[in-house]
Amino acid sequence: MEPVSVSQVQAYLACPLKYRFQYIDRIPAPWRPAALAFGSSIHSAIEWFHRERLAERSPTIEDVTAIFEADWYAANLGRVVFGDKESKEALGEKGAELLRLYVAETDGALPARIEERFEIDLVDPMTGEVFDIRLHGAIDLIDGDILVDLKTAARTLESGGLERHLQLSTYALVFLLREGRIPKLRLDQLLKTKVPRIERQETTRTIEDLAWTARLIAGTARAIASRHFYPNPSWRCTECEYFAHCQGWQGS
Repeated sequence: MEPVSVSQVQAYLACPLKYRFQYIDRIPAPWRPAALAFGSSIHSAIEWFHRERLAERSPTIEDVTAIFEADWYAANLGRVVFGDKESKEALGEKGAELLRLYVAETDGALPARIEERFEIDLVDPMTGEVFDIRLHGAIDLIDGDILVDLKTAARTLESGGLERHLQLSTYALVFLLREGRIPKLRLDQLLKTKVPRIERQETTRTIEDLAWTARLIAGTARAIASRHFYPNPSWRCTECEYFAHCQGWQGS
């Protein structure tokens, strides 16, 4: 079975047919949602910032915002679709402000690791059952003994969203399988609110939570391998790059 990432699992759970178009058929997306392009540009700037500091250099706020602006400019050379009340210029300003806040709040503290890549056999941590699945990906940031996921968002998480956050659960599962203990977790959200702000929320998982996560990933990987691809109509459809392809779907 092909290795699977948590991004692939999330994509399949959101819409199996879109997963097929993106990962199996590899149909080039005709456009890119502004939220994805923006998040990628922010993530690139933050990764660069931490790598520079780990290399014992001293990047300034101006350096970090310049990296973002260059990446944001490049992203917009392709077709980017903006939502209501969004624009390239407005998001560019919010991105720079969020990064200024992020750098200021870092206050000299160095992360232990950045973009920690992993590839591991998937195992149920409660029963010890080994699934015929390799799980791969990268942990955004390790801050001391806390595993951190970085996200940009238009609003704060809904009630229960932190406890159901699959990316954090996967980080904790991987850490448990490699290190033998369950880590602390944190979600850092850079919020594109009217007044941009950063929200940090800490959480943890039980071994029961992580066994459930392992079985969810295993079940999803098996469904992908069995080629079960069908549409999942929802509010996301109007924001989907593959909407036109989905409209032409005839059940095969």
